[in-house]
Amino acid sequence: MSSSEVVPEFKHISILIAEDSNTQRYILKQLLTSMGLDISSCANGQDALSMFKKSPTDIVITDWHMPLIAGPELCQTLKQLPNIPYIIMLTSNVEDEHKVTGIESGADDYMAKPYRANILKVKILAAVRLIKMQKQLENKNKQLHRLLKKEQSYLKQIQQDLDSAARLQQALLPQSPQLNDEWEIATHFQPASDLAGDIFQCMNIDDSHIGFYLLDVTGHGVAAAMQSFTLAQRLASDRCPWEQLDPALIVNELNQEFEDPESMGRFATLILGILNTTTSQVKVTNAGHPDAIIIDGDNTRLMSVKSQLPIGVSKDNQYQYQEVYLERKQKLFIYSDGLYECVHPTFGMFGQERLCQLCSSASELSAKLMLHHINHATTLWQENDLQDDISMMILCPKY
Repeated sequence: MSSSEVVPEFKHISILIAEDSNTQRYILKQLLTSMGLDISSCANGQDALSMFKKSPTDIVITDWHMPLIAGPELCQTLKQLPNIPYIIMLTSNVEDEHKVTGIESGADDYMAKPYRANILKVKILAAVRLIKMQKQLENKNKQLHRLLKKEQSYLKQIQQDLDSAARLQQALLPQSPQLNDEWEIATHFQPASDLAGDIFQCMNIDDSHIGFYLLDVTGHGVAAAMQSFTLAQRLASDRCPWEQLDPALIVNELNQEFEDPESMGRFATLILGILNTTTSQVKVTNAGHPDAIIIDGDNTRLMSVKSQLPIGVSKDNQYQYQEVYLERKQKLFIYSDGLYECVHPTFGMFGQERLCQLCSSASELSAKLMLHHINHATTLWQENDLQDDISMMILCPKY
């Protein structure tokens, strides 16, 4: 490798030489210029520092002994600046302790005088390759930072959309505990993630009838929530024949209109009923949903209503309703399967039997306090780690 050969890697690489010997500085400058490097030079460390601050270079080659600011001190100062250069220290001191001092002061490489041109060229070539690798890494880091910033902005927008959707979902739930003819409702809604596949509602149909439902679309998250939104809109009082007082009619219509656009085998369980507040008669259609619970002290029990296929499974299915009568002091408890299917790591599933016992022991509480009690017990059971969406609704006469 001749001293006049221009190395392609040296293109666009700048070097600052700090050497107090005019002869040495001239020889060094001519040698490096012949390699195709962009060279600037000065005679002392103070001028080198000023020149570097004004126009940073990739490499600094500095002598050890110089007036004003010596080589080791210059190294220490340069390493504290924003644009840190690669530093090669030149010195006639060849003892190990001087090499250690030079490296500890911040020099990246060390070369004893008198130096050989080809060795210096190899050291500079190694430095250039390292500098270019660092620049490539910096560019990649900048690209990653831009991508990360873009991703964070995107995720922030998604979270804002999810928060808006969650507020919309909350708005579709019962807003008032008061129903007609001295009846009331207590509710609890807790999604496992931002959005739930559960949704429920209770409404006055006329002066003596209350309509209610609780549906649970398979899965969690956005897809299940969007499906539940659609079904809830379809079950709205102005779009559904609630006034005909026939739960089976409503469920049959909903089943015919149920769509699974992604063909994911998605379906929904649904319990839908109409309560006569005068006679306490309840007409109920159960489409694959957990049995409701009639809360009545020691006589608390599951409502004996035949469960039929979930909606969305078969359009040929014809749903029927059954009649149940509530006594004046009984409460009707409707809930999603996430309430009792929660699993304790040691004791297993909470289960409907345990849920009935819990309701029985808390039957003297108000509907609102009862839901709080049930939620507290099931939350402890799953060790405060919600495993599924939970929806609860209690219908009862006011005392």
